[in-house]
Amino acid sequence: MKRIKFVVPVALLFILAACGGQSENRAEVMERLEAGEIPEAVDVYILDAGNSKVAWEGRRIGGGHDGTIGIKGGEFYFFEGDMVGGEIVMDMHQIVVLDIENPGNNARLQAHLESDDFFAVEQYPEAHFEITVVEQIEEESEMTHRVFGNMTIRGITHGIAFDAVIDLQEDRMVAFADFDLDRTQWNVRFGSGRFFDDLGDSAIHDDFGLTLDLVAAN
Repeated sequence: MKRIKFVVPVALLFILAACGGQSENRAEVMERLEAGEIPEAVDVYILDAGNSKVAWEGRRIGGGHDGTIGIKGGEFYFFEGDMVGGEIVMDMHQIVVLDIENPGNNARLQAHLESDDFFAVEQYPEAHFEITVVEQIEEESEMTHRVFGNMTIRGITHGIAFDAVIDLQEDRMVAFADFDLDRTQWNVRFGSGRFFDDLGDSAIHDDFGLTLDLVAAN
């Protein structure tokens, strides 16, 4: 799994004037989106939760676990073909463990992930990722865009950035990203060697992986 550390003569005058107006329109759109408005010029793509997936991977010495997180909803905003914002809402009550086949062991790990040691889902049932800036990657890369935004887990918000593939078609958007987050920034410290001594092989890596495989429709 690939890891990404860390998310525009007289004719010339006319072209420059047109570009200036376009830039002002974009700035106005961004300002209104930040204020919570959705301008008419913005195309809204609604996340298709049934055909999208958020996957997680936790790692420790000699092994780890993986699974998925439920998706509650989301939407993405496009202006003149470029993504300018959006949000994904994750349902932390729907943390699923995929790599443990034994039902009892699977249920125990799931309950532990839902507990205060990890994501405290009773108190914080949702996690949010708000997209604030999206930049096109100019250099040759498998990824097409650099995404910046705010990730909220356990009621704590931190800015993050990662590379993604964003493919916009007429009425459909497909996006993919695969990156790591430092869980301790969101007060998930269980098994962290930075906060607990003598853990040995039971230490859990601070970085955990998230994979976003998203489909949205206009």
